[in-house]
Formats: sequence, structure tokens, C-alpha cells
Amino acid sequence: MSSQEDALRVGNRIKEIYLRRKLAAVYALAQAFEAKALDDFFKRQLNDEFWDNQTGQALSRVFGFAFRRRDAIGFRIAHGVEYGVYLERANDRKHEAIRPIVFEWGKQFIEAARELLA
Repeated sequence: MSSQEDALRVGNRIKEIYLRRKLAAVYALAQAFEAKALDDFFKRQLNDEFWDNQTGQALSRVFGFAFRRRDAIGFRIAHGVEYGVYLERANDRKHEAIRPIVFEWGKQFIEAARELLA
């Protein structure tokens, strides 16, 4: 191999490492935003801002996680109870909680991720 080919291989390897580190930073950002979104959800729900928390089961089973797949990095929040969908969709979504929180924090996450990847 020529020294020019070697230099190209080294340059490509450096780009790969740099991209992997950027993606790792975006994943860490997703973890941070998932935690912020859950914290916001719990604070607001404790003030009865969303659905009526009669038994505490639905509230205690709300969870979130960050994910990293081949084509996407992000976070999710979900109910751990089967009737969670009814809490969210009842009365024309009048008391929905998860979707507005995810939209609010998701928008901020996307903006921050774009800055990291720029």
C-alpha cells in the first residue's frame, strides 16, 4: 500500500471514531432527557394535573428508558398498566399526560441532539 492509501485509511478511521463518540453523546443526552421528562411527569401528576390517580397503581408503573438502535436514538415514557391507554385517551384526551410530556421534552431533545451533531 502507498502512504496516500494509509493516510486515507487513518483519516477514515478517525472520522468513524469521532462519529461514534458523537452518537454516544446523543445517547447520553437521551438518557438525561428521559430522566427530566419523567421527573416533570411525576411532579405534574402529583399536583393532579393529569388523570385522577385513584389507586396509585398507574402512577407507580409509569416508566421511561433511552434507546439506541441502528437507525435511531431517543427516549420513551410509557404506562406499565393495561388500562393506561384508557387513562390517556378518555374524554377526548382531556387528561392525557404522557404524550404532551414526550412532545415537550422530545422537541428540546431533538434541538440539543442537532447541536451536538452539527
